[in-house]
Amino acid sequence: MPELPEVETQVRDLQFLIGRKILEVSSNTKKAFTPRFSEFKKRIENKKILAIERRAKYIIFTLTSKLTHHLSGGLTSARKTQKLLIHFRMTGHFLISKNSIPLEKSVRHFFKLSGGTWLQFSDIRKFGTLRLVSERDFQNLPEIRKLGAEPLSKNFTFTKFREIIQPKTGKLKSALLDQKIIAGIGNIYADEICFAAGLHPASQIEKLNPCDIEKLFCEIRNQLRKGIRNRGTTIGEFVDVRGKIGKNQNSLAAYRRHGKECKICGTILRKMKISQRTTSFCPKCQIRK
Repeated sequence: MPELPEVETQVRDLQFLIGRKILEVSSNTKKAFTPRFSEFKKRIENKKILAIERRAKYIIFTLTSKLTHHLSGGLTSARKTQKLLIHFRMTGHFLISKNSIPLEKSVRHFFKLSGGTWLQFSDIRKFGTLRLVSERDFQNLPEIRKLGAEPLSKNFTFTKFREIIQPKTGKLKSALLDQKIIAGIGNIYADEICFAAGLHPASQIEKLNPCDIEKLFCEIRNQLRKGIRNRGTTIGEFVDVRGKIGKNQNSLAAYRRHGKECKICGTILRKMKISQRTTSFCPKCQIRK
C-alpha cells in the first residue's frame, strides 16, 4: 500500500494541474465512486481544480465552479467548493497522459482535463476509492476526523509528539501503524523507523525513556523525508505520475530484509508478526524495551 512518502510524491507531481477544469470523467469500475457514478460525474464535470493536497494517505482535490443566481436585483455569482477524497488502498496510483489510451492494463478511471491533459487512475486490485463531498461534509467525515498528527507538519514538534506517545501502551510498531496516533505511516516505514532509532519493534511504549522517545521522533521525520527525497518505495505497483519507479527500496535497512545481514553489524535479520504484519528487525542493533 502506498504510504505517506508515495502519496506525497504523487501530490507534488500533480500540482501543475491546479487551475485546470475537469471536462469529462469515465470509468470501467464504477463501484469505486461515492456518490454513485452518474451523480459523481454530474457533480464533478466542468469543475475547476483549486488545490491538490495530502492528508495522511489521502489525496484531496479542492474543486469549485462559478454559480450564477437570478435574484430580483439581477444576477449574482457565488463559489461552491467541493472536496474529492481519493485513497489508493493497495495498488492505486495516478498517471498523466496526453490522451485516453490506457498507459497500463489496470487503468480504471479517466479524467479529461483542460489544457490537453488526461489523468488516469490505475488500480490492479480495484480497491481504490474516490469520494466527492461538500466542504462542510468533508470537515465531518469520520475517516478524516479520526486521523492522528501529520508527522511532517510544522505543528508536529517534539513536545507534541511526547504528549501523544507517552500515555500510550502496547508494542511500538503497533502504535506507529495506528492512523489515529500518527497519520501516514505503514508497514515499510514503521520497520525503517524502528531500525534507524535502534528500537525493537515489539518494545513496550511505556518502557521507552526520554532518549528513546527523542530518537523515535527524529527518525519518524528522517525516514519519511528520505522516502520523499527518493520519490517513494516501489515494492509492488507504485510509480510516480510519469510511470517511473521510486528509489527508496534501494536503501531500505529493515523492511523485508529478514534472512539477510544487518547493514550495520552483520547479524542476520529476523522476522516476527506484529499487528498481523510481517516485521523485520536486527536482534542485536534494535534494543527491546
